[in-house]
Amino acid sequence: MKTFLNEPIHPETKGIVYLCKYDYENSTIKVKRSMQFANGFHALNAYANIPNPESQMASGKDKESFEKKLSELHEKLNDPEWVKDLAGYL
Repeated sequence: MKTFLNEPIHPETKGIVYLCKYDYENSTIKVKRSMQFANGFHALNAYANIPNPESQMASGKDKESFEKKLSELHEKLNDPEWVKDLAGYL
């Protein structure tokens, strides 16, 4: 599995935060950077302290649950309807 930016994911990663930029004019989102964390709590802490409401995260308590959540996030980021609806929460 790789990040949304096609970067390799370290085997110990259990959380990822994507720093994103939302384009309100076109209702699109672009992942600008990814950060990987060895546990979900550290990912959540980083996500909570980033002053960028457009950022997204996925985490899990084990590799399997993390990969499932990350796959779901990637699907959402590729879904134009979900991305358009996201603007209402930003």
